[in-house]
Parts: sequence; structure tokens; C-alpha cells
Amino acid sequence: SDEPRWAAVILAAGYGSRLQKDIETDPSKQFGHLLGQPKALLPVGGVPLLDHWLRIFRETSAQVGPVIIVTNKLFHRQFVEWAVSRGLGRNAVVNDGTTANENRLGACGDLHLALKERADMIGDRDILVVAGDTLFFQDFSLSFFLSSLPSQHSGVVTYQIGSDAETLKRGLVEVDASGQVIKLLEKPEPTATSSRSACPAFYAYRHNCKALIGQFLEENKDAPLEMKDAPGQLLAWLLQRVPVQAIPVSGRFDIGNLSQYRDTLSFYAQTLDSELKPHHGAGVVVGRACARAALAGNPSDGFGGKTVSLLVTNYAATVTMRPSERLVFVPHPEYDKDHEFTSMGELLLTTELNGYYGGLRLLRAAAKRFASLCEKALVPLTANFTMSYETTIPRMVGLSGSSAIITAALRALLKFYSTLEEGGPIGLLTRLGISEAQMPQIILDVEEKELGISAGLQDRVIQWYGGLVAMDFAPATPRESAYTRLPVELLPPLYLAYNTRLLGDSGKVHSPVRARFAAGDPEVVQGMATLAALANLAVTALHAGDYGALCDAMDENFNLRRRIYFDKVVGARNLEMISLARTHGLAAKFTGSGGACICLKRPTTESPGTFPLKADEEAGRRGGARLARGARAPGRGAAD
Repeated sequence: SDEPRWAAVILAAGYGSRLQKDIETDPSKQFGHLLGQPKALLPVGGVPLLDHWLRIFRETSAQVGPVIIVTNKLFHRQFVEWAVSRGLGRNAVVNDGTTANENRLGACGDLHLALKERADMIGDRDILVVAGDTLFFQDFSLSFFLSSLPSQHSGVVTYQIGSDAETLKRGLVEVDASGQVIKLLEKPEPTATSSRSACPAFYAYRHNCKALIGQFLEENKDAPLEMKDAPGQLLAWLLQRVPVQAIPVSGRFDIGNLSQYRDTLSFYAQTLDSELKPHHGAGVVVGRACARAALAGNPSDGFGGKTVSLLVTNYAATVTMRPSERLVFVPHPEYDKDHEFTSMGELLLTTELNGYYGGLRLLRAAAKRFASLCEKALVPLTANFTMSYETTIPRMVGLSGSSAIITAALRALLKFYSTLEEGGPIGLLTRLGISEAQMPQIILDVEEKELGISAGLQDRVIQWYGGLVAMDFAPATPRESAYTRLPVELLPPLYLAYNTRLLGDSGKVHSPVRARFAAGDPEVVQGMATLAALANLAVTALHAGDYGALCDAMDENFNLRRRIYFDKVVGARNLEMISLARTHGLAAKFTGSGGACICLKRPTTESPGTFPLKADEEAGRRGGARLARGARAPGRGAAD
């Protein structure tokens, strides 16, 4: 049928008091002309914010319509003018009759009013509910979101917050292994949940939820206004009655105050073209690098040993470059918040997690190292660029998120400054006198020499080579023969679990053992040699298809690491995560320095790839573990 299956209700009845106050007191007076303007009609990228949503609705394959805006009496005329000028008509706007923040109906009350007042327009369609002051990052696809919802499931989007301090300002959801939402927590303490999946005010409710919304309000008619003003409270109530699926997105813009509005304007100006779409076409390049997991041998890679590692394409960092007049590094709206905090507590938590520089320092350091290499090789760099980044790699849990950003940036730089006539990125590497086997060291130099970050080669090797790689870090082994690609088809079904409560620092974790190794401590020296031997065993097991032997090598890898590093360094929650996996018949070991583990089901009479952890999902959530089914490792090389 050509009939739209979804109606959209935009919640725009707030008064924007905080933003209006910021504009009034802003010494620059740059935004004085926006006094009295509702947030949903603020210009973003040269057009009202709602224009972006209208474009998304009209471009989606689900044919969203009608679009209904619910607002207050104060802003009613402005929204009617906007709706009429966009071909929506006067009836697209519902006036809730309120005149001040003190007598507002609240978001849930406004939603119910819109559903009741425009019931004839909505019919039996499902409902999209959108906060009028929210925008998602430009890679958001409404078509993908809607097509990803299981039949009869309602849905929400989630994104990973950038710091523990953000938990105090967001609604977080916990999901089960299938992605179904099982719990929502409004602005919890960081220790109250292991989840860092924020749930913004964007909901896809099936038509059977309409009556339930009225029931929610009736049951809470005597509750404080805050109960009816937070749409997350409605979602938490609905979770007990209807299935709700969580679909991840990369992030969102929240225009709550003037600082956030400035950041949104800056990001849109630097990342959108004149048609309000992400830059594409001539001159625009994208570099990509994925998370990684060590299958066996680590951490001997930092001690002249051997490892077997694979690329985990479930999670990735992307860096986009486009030509520009000046050279610009675009701050990430979630990970580069370094100028405004709600309190000293947020400053402390954010800085402990993200450091003082966020992701921008990684881009700058990569560009600086690249420029130095080009200068040394007499390769001119005449064009300027604007560089931005995104990442879906969980932070600081041993999945190499920082080196992925650097690797993606170097890939983008090679693409940007190379030409097809000269052989593309591979040709530019040849002009620079750099072989494929040398690139991991260059990536490591960005971290060690430019930024003073202690690290090893393993992560950079697998993120540059891609796929599945056996590595030999013995000093006597030439780099050109040290890295051996293995067929990814050798891999059995694998699982990845990680715990964001740990937030480790691999440099700090390794430091005591490095000193013992340098001093010739027999336990450490022999232990690293044994770990290297386990990498050899893993390669043999993979070629033979002997997954039982591979499980043994993985388990012994962790056991030996635990003996060398001691439980205090390994950490109680890491031990719980490994123990939980083993209790359910999986071999498990760290992917890196801790915080994440890679798991392999021991051979049984059950079908391959089944995962019995469901019996103890609640224990897993209490312990902080999250599961990614089917960690993937397709081949991916330097030129990709």
C-alpha cells in the first residue's frame, strides 16, 4: 500500500527557558535576534531545526505522514506559519493552551492531547514521537531504524554516552542479548548500572500503545508534573506491557542551552554541504578502522612474543576529510566536550575518562606525523582539509578505540593526498618509502612519540592489515616477515563481552610487569615465552579445525596472565566476567588489557554458535558485562 504506515508527533511545547536566559545574558549579543524563538524553529545549517526532521520523514521509504506538531499558546502562531509554508497545513499544529513553564502539560500530556485532537488524521497508524529540540548525527537513517524493528515491537534509539558524568543527565536503558529493552533508568548514578546506552526522546510506538498512553496519565493524574513531563517515565511504564526494541545510532545533538546550540551550529557548518547532507563527491574521502581482539598470545606482544589477533567489524571508527580553505579539525559533539561542565564532579569524571583532549588530539597527532613523513620525502601537501570523526567502539575496555581513530585518520590522509594516476594510497606510500609492514610502527609512533601514550604494535598491525593475523614480535624477526595473514574462514563462531565499569588504562596495567621483565624476573620472562607458545598452538588449532584445543589455549592464556599480573591488577569485575563465561561452557580471555573478553563455546553436542548465557543474563548485567554476538573479522587491508 502507498498509504503512510507511520504518523509523526513532534513535541514542541517547551518554553526553552534556559536557552532564552543564556541568549539574554550572552555578552556577544550574537543571538539576540533569536529571543522569543522556539527551540524547534532555531536555524541549524541555515534552516529551522524542524526542516531537518521533515526532510527525514519525506525521504524515508516508510512514507511518514501526517506530521503533527504540539506546542503551547505562546509559540502557536510561529509553528502554524512554519507548517503552512511547508505544505503541512494549519491542522498540523495542536495548541495545548498553556502560557508558561509553570502550567505546562508535560511531554506525556502533550502527546496524549495530540493523539486525541488529531485522531481522525492519525487513524490506525503507528506513531513516531520526536522531541523538537533533538537532532541525530547525519548518518541516522529512519528507513533503517523502522525496518530493523521486529514485527509488533515498539522501538527506541540508543547511543553511547561519552563519560560517566553523562549518566546523571540522561535516561539510560538496559537491553538483553536480542536488543530488547528490559529497563530504563532516569539519570542514574554511574554505579547504578553498567549500561552507558542513552535513550533520547525519539520513540516508535505501535498503534496499540495509544490507549496505554491515556491509561498511564490516568494512573498518574495526581503525580508531580515531573512524572508526566519526562517521556522516559512513560517508556519505563510501557516496558512492562509491550516489547520495545533498541536500535543503536552514533549520537545526537541536544539543544538545551546556548553552548550546546553553538556546538551544533559549528558541527553542521563543518560537516554538511549546501543541501544539508553530509559532504560527498569529489574530494571527500573516508578512512575506517575497526576494533580488534587478541585470540591468543597477548600480552607477550609487548615483550618480544607472539599473538594471533582478529579485526572486530561490529565496531569501528571513521574519519571523513573534505577540501576546505583552512585546515580544520572538527570537535566531536560527544567526545570533545572540554569547555563547559555542570559541576566540578562532572569535570572530574569527564577528565578521568576522556583526558584533557578528547579525540581531537588523535586527529592532530596523526596529521602532524603524516605531514612530517611527507616533508621528509619531499612530497608536497598543497590542499587544506576539514577532518571529522565518528566512533562506535566502546571506550577504554581494551578494544583499541584510540588506535582505530589514528589508523582511520592515516587511511583518510593517504586517500586525500593521493591520485589514481600515481597509484592511489599504495602509490603514495611507495613515494614516502613506506612498506605495509612499516605502517603499524608509524601508527604507534603517533601515539608514543607525538602523544606520549605507552602502547604496543599488536593493535596497529591488525587494524592496518585487517582480517586474522599471526604476529611474531621477536627482535630477530624482520618486520617484513613478522606478520602472516590467515584465512578468516578458519575462525569458529566467536563472542565478545565487555564491561564499561572498568575503564582501564593499558599503559598503567602493563607498567609493573614491564619493570619486572626488564629486571629479568624469571616468572615474567618464562610466562611471556609460554604465552608466545600459546599463539603457535592457536594457529595450529585453527588450521586443524580443533576448536577444543583452541579453547584450551585461550583459557590457559588468561590463567597465565592472571598469575603474572595478580588479581589486584586483573580486577574483580574482570574475573567475574571471565568466570561467568566459563560457567556456561565458554573459553574466555581478554581481548587486550582488560574490560573486554573474547569467548568461544567449547565443542558440545549442541549446534555450533549457540550461546547459553541467557540462563544468567541478569547476573551478567549485575556484573556489568555486555555481549556482542558474532564478533566478525572479514579481511580488510591498507588500501580500504
